[in-house]
Amino acid sequence: MQNVNIPKDLSGGTADHFSLSIDSITLENGLTVHPPSNGVTVVVGGNNVGKSTLLKQVANLAARDHGAAIEPTRWQLVKEVKFGTTGSAADLCSWLADHVGVHVEHGATWFGSRGQQRASEHDIRNLYFNFENTGVMDRLSSSLAGVLTLYADPWQRGVAIQPLQLRDFTGDSPQGIMHRLEDSLETLNEVRRICREVFRLDLTLDTLARMVQLRVGKVKIDAPPADAITPEYREAVAALAPLTEQGDGIKNFIALILPLVTAEQPVVLIDEPEAFLHPPQASALGRILGQLAKDKGVQVILATHDKNLLMGLLESEAEVSVLRLDRDLNGASRAHQLAVGDVKDLWGDPLLRYTNALDSLFHRLTIVAEADQDCRFYSAALSEYEPQADVPIPPSDVLFVPSYGKAAMHKLIKVLQAIHVPVVAVPDIDILNDPSNISRLVTSFQKDWKPLERNYRVATQPFRQPQRVATLGDVVSAVTSIFAGREGEAFTGQARKDVLAQLRAQENPWAELKRYGESAFSGEAAVAARDLLAQLDEIGIVLVRVGELERFAPALGVAKGAGWLNEALRAGAHKTDLVRQHIKRCLAGLSTAA
Repeated sequence: MQNVNIPKDLSGGTADHFSLSIDSITLENGLTVHPPSNGVTVVVGGNNVGKSTLLKQVANLAARDHGAAIEPTRWQLVKEVKFGTTGSAADLCSWLADHVGVHVEHGATWFGSRGQQRASEHDIRNLYFNFENTGVMDRLSSSLAGVLTLYADPWQRGVAIQPLQLRDFTGDSPQGIMHRLEDSLETLNEVRRICREVFRLDLTLDTLARMVQLRVGKVKIDAPPADAITPEYREAVAALAPLTEQGDGIKNFIALILPLVTAEQPVVLIDEPEAFLHPPQASALGRILGQLAKDKGVQVILATHDKNLLMGLLESEAEVSVLRLDRDLNGASRAHQLAVGDVKDLWGDPLLRYTNALDSLFHRLTIVAEADQDCRFYSAALSEYEPQADVPIPPSDVLFVPSYGKAAMHKLIKVLQAIHVPVVAVPDIDILNDPSNISRLVTSFQKDWKPLERNYRVATQPFRQPQRVATLGDVVSAVTSIFAGREGEAFTGQARKDVLAQLRAQENPWAELKRYGESAFSGEAAVAARDLLAQLDEIGIVLVRVGELERFAPALGVAKGAGWLNEALRAGAHKTDLVRQHIKRCLAGLSTAA
């Protein structure tokens, strides 16, 4: 039924015909982002790349009054925001009457609560007048932005769970979220269900005192009729702790979901929704935010540092888009958007879904090595790199990801390239023994293999010879190299396997390359190898030039495995000049990585 407080020329609208969403966000670097209208856009990136700044500037641009200039800022990321809308001015009035209430004050019609953010009929007329004349809705005005959009940062969003004064009359429109929970048992039960699911706690809406508020827990006696409240029931309700007195985690969580459950605003901007939450709760929040955005028809744009929240969003049924922000070494901003379809395709790839590769979205450089052990060693080397002034970004902004072998490395690089993550690959030098492996890796960096092919062919020619048969001298050499200093140990099955593995290596020409690294090249092959390694470095493929990881510390008495890593770190092998040179080549990838 049409509210009698709405002027006649703005009456007759239908709330369901109105919708509003951000259609596009144009950044200063030229990228135009199109957030899904009933879904979630996730803004990610490393530290200090502008995630929170972007949200604030979107909110400020939306709230500009017509004719108002953009206030200059030191770091302007967002150039323009455009809104998409359906319905007429009358439909918007009907929607506002249903969602925030309408009243007449001093002869003027106002939408919203007295003493809170509200908009006038003049604001609505002005909005649609400008829209009809320009065909563009690039701002809402400060008053309408306050009732149609929500900007929720970690310090302000607690307002949603604050107690709200009872209405003067039962027929008054709701003036806030607590009133909407009071008016709709279905909505209240939805909030209760979510709270039980995540925190295993019940919620009770207390309407008995002057203020309507949520309390934590469940009253254990049956509720009497509204006109026959007993002292016992009143005391039982009052004994429950107010939600506002609980820990920051549950308060933050409920404060975030309330605006979406009640669909108070069609556009919600959230900064760091994971604040105060443990990882499982952040994951649950992401899943629930995504589902609510889809079910309630709300557009959510959020900035996060948390992979758990992102994974929760991806597990929901919502349309999810990812906007990744970054800065180059000169401080210039860069941005890339993964549209909804791209995110769905990538999320179906097990390499992204079941490894820590997703963490790459929150780092400024990702280094892909063959195994966990390599990652740990190189991470320690970067942390101890001296002088630290030569490291262009903080070591904490570098992520090390294992590919679990050479064969899968190109697949992982391809995925990371697709999400525009700066990436460097660090395989052992014997990746050169398989032309298909190294060429696929080059192609995964979106580079052409042909310019490298000649150098590859000349450099590897000496190693592409038939394998020779091992001699007795090889056996003696193998036993000596493996068991020197271990003469007192028992000859176990594993020891026998080590000897046979060493013999097979000596029969294989490529074993010399893995054992001696780039020094195994000689003559014309050495010249071609030098050029090939430089070409690969420039792409972002930094081969382990000493051969393999263990050759950085070959004299520890431990050949491979976790034992080698522990001994190598204890001996300070990660601080040697050879390792420093290797890390330096990896960091050089920042200037050429995607």
